[in-house]
Amino acid sequence: MPRLILIFLCLVATAVAEISWRDLPALPDGHGFAGAYAGVSGGSLVVAGGANFPNGPPWEGGRKTWHDRVFVLDKPDGDWRLAGQLTGPRGYGVSLTIPEGVLCIGGSDAERHHSECFLLKWEAGTLKSRPYPPMPLPLAEMTGALLGRTVHVVGGIRKPGATAAEKIHLMLDLDAPNRGWRRETFPGEARILAVAAVQQEAFFVMSGASLAAGADGSSIRAYLRDAWRYHPASGWESITEMPRPAVAAPSPAPAYGASHLLVIGGDDGSRVGLQPPSAHPGFPRSILAYDTLTRTWAEHGELPVQWHAPVTTPTVRWQGGVVIPSGEIRPATRTPKVLAMTPAPVRSAFGWLNWAVVAVYLAGMIGVGVWFMKREQSGSTDTYFRGGQRVPWWVAGLSIFATMLSSLTFMGIPARAYQTDVSWYIGQLPILLVVPMVAFFYLPFFRRLNLTSAYEYLEKRFNLSCRLFAACSFILFHIGRIAIVLYLPALALAVVSDIPVSTAILTIGVLCIIYTVIGGIEAVVWTDAIQALVLLGGAALCFILAVGQVDGGLGGMLEIARQDAKGFGNLDWRSLDWSSNATGSVLVLLVAFFFNSFVPYTSGQDVVQRYVTTKDIGAARKSLWTTMWMSIFGSMLFFGLGVAVYAFYKSHPGLLDPAMTKTDSILPYFIMHELPVGVSGLLIAAIFAASQSTISSSLNSIAASWSKDFDMRIIRPGRDDATYLSAAKWVVTAVGCLGTATALWMAKSDLQSAFAAFNTMIGLTAGSLGGLFALGVFTRRANGPGALIGAITGFSVVVSLEVTKAPVAGLLYAFIGCAVCFATGWLASWLFPAAPATGLSRRG
Repeated sequence: MPRLILIFLCLVATAVAEISWRDLPALPDGHGFAGAYAGVSGGSLVVAGGANFPNGPPWEGGRKTWHDRVFVLDKPDGDWRLAGQLTGPRGYGVSLTIPEGVLCIGGSDAERHHSECFLLKWEAGTLKSRPYPPMPLPLAEMTGALLGRTVHVVGGIRKPGATAAEKIHLMLDLDAPNRGWRRETFPGEARILAVAAVQQEAFFVMSGASLAAGADGSSIRAYLRDAWRYHPASGWESITEMPRPAVAAPSPAPAYGASHLLVIGGDDGSRVGLQPPSAHPGFPRSILAYDTLTRTWAEHGELPVQWHAPVTTPTVRWQGGVVIPSGEIRPATRTPKVLAMTPAPVRSAFGWLNWAVVAVYLAGMIGVGVWFMKREQSGSTDTYFRGGQRVPWWVAGLSIFATMLSSLTFMGIPARAYQTDVSWYIGQLPILLVVPMVAFFYLPFFRRLNLTSAYEYLEKRFNLSCRLFAACSFILFHIGRIAIVLYLPALALAVVSDIPVSTAILTIGVLCIIYTVIGGIEAVVWTDAIQALVLLGGAALCFILAVGQVDGGLGGMLEIARQDAKGFGNLDWRSLDWSSNATGSVLVLLVAFFFNSFVPYTSGQDVVQRYVTTKDIGAARKSLWTTMWMSIFGSMLFFGLGVAVYAFYKSHPGLLDPAMTKTDSILPYFIMHELPVGVSGLLIAAIFAASQSTISSSLNSIAASWSKDFDMRIIRPGRDDATYLSAAKWVVTAVGCLGTATALWMAKSDLQSAFAAFNTMIGLTAGSLGGLFALGVFTRRANGPGALIGAITGFSVVVSLEVTKAPVAGLLYAFIGCAVCFATGWLASWLFPAAPATGLSRRG
């Protein structure tokens, strides 16, 4: 039965990634080369040296000839030119593109092998060469790649005709080349002509051939299928064996998409010894894809029939694609052709049925807003911002849960479990401490003061400056948050479907503005509640469908999770390391996630506003208990979903698109390509729901803060309520349009990383907000001037950590900001007269 379901899923959403191939101008030498050096310098493609048989194959009396010519191609539609010569004929070494030019390592000529390394640099129409530190031994037919700023070389032979390969791993730090090469032992079998690669911050060595002496003294090759991974922090480990050997395949194997490697062709040994040699049909054209996350191999198409698969040739990244210059296409036969490969990610058609499902859902959200608009006749700011305090506790609880769970979280938690493990689930446990603290220490003040804006408390407890600092911080953060929550989910959907980024942004943004404006907080919390149920239902449905396609069902999924360490085994229960690499430390996770929840639950207007929408403090506490358990079990579902999707693609690696550029898109990809039409529309609606719940909450809470903290308090005090209500609706509209326009600008400008940095900087203020409220609630001595000094200091410290790239885990920024604000604010308060008792602290 599972197989039949799988076939059905494949029929409704087939995902076959394609690679675009084309010819670049052929090399001027009509024979072509094997073992040439190649790379990019000065923006131009450089090909140097290599060997061929210009006078015919050896079985017809021809002899191999090594070359020293250097050719340069300045643009893909240009002409090759002879740029100069090497210091001598050379080939069969390793060549890598580095920022300084093309680094050529070792190699051979007709007489011997070499240890020399040199840099080729093409600059202003002139070829320059300079030496680099030589290897500790001569090598040819080895493999290598560049990981970060370290060159890695593995294997090879020392001299022509050698009957044993080298079991060696060499490393050269390009930032300190004068230190020379570091030498280690390669853990696998000694080999020549292996395939190297770099992906996911690791160096890979795959296939190759081992050597042994034959009876006549000649070398005999054994074709290898094993594969190895090297990470600087953990060293070497054996990984999944290849389906077939791929000796001398173009190397380094191109890193493809977010997590794949492509091994293009290669000699599998099946055609060795064919007689006559001229009958050799060429090397296999099939392409193998290795996923470095699931550690699985899958066939990924093949070279088009008009091209032979070249071996003993490098690959070069150039002009947005991968270039394979020349190479050997059958024994003693080269090709002058230069092939260019360009990734072509799969995008599934969304289809009318999916759009219909999304449209019905979104229309329902608008309907909720219209219903509350018609229901409410008073048209007051109290109703618009607090819902007349008639929201049921369970609705408020679901609303808080949905507000805290953005679409980035809905996609990000499964993506993290897919990429790593579920260890970060431990970060959800501090909510069991945060919620009781809020319910019994903070909630009484918020309810007693009958607040609309959370920051009214800060003025009553401290002064107006603290209130305005907090309100400004909140508003700026949420304006940025609206844009990022609109843009990144839209981008993730566009990666895997034909939904344009701009369409997704406008759809979510405009509809959020409409129902937030017309329905107020009641529409927001009720739609949040509906969206929370859609989110959980969608995640549960995805989990069931994914697990159903894993061999062995739930038991099979759990076994894969155990074998691939997807649980809590990577947590460090003893580490006190607070550095940026300490995200596996239990202490760091517990402290960081405690404060990442503590701050918004105690000082975020979007959350605090929900506390005053219920009829009394008892109902507000019930809403918090609802949120707490929803967070615990909902997060468990989302992490489990990530493991289920991992197990699915581990079981069916051929269904994964190697060209997918972002593994954060794995959940939308699974939804679009593995679920039936209609169901996928419902789950894409769930992603829209996650965005809408966050954005609508931000819009209404920004309007509430603006109205209460600025408009009523400073700008236009004493006006009638209708004036403030009208202004609040215009604020919702203006901020919504600003966020939508910013997201559209980001989509057109491709400024994701820049805006992410901006959003991070704005978000750094959150820690100080938590510290301000904690000062007010838990201390009696803290006063207005001291609290303001603490807030500014906390903000400044965290910003300095970010600007200076201090080795501190970013997860700890909220803790640091909150702790510095609290400690500095309390100490600074002793410099000023004690504040009069207000009854607004636990000891007041």
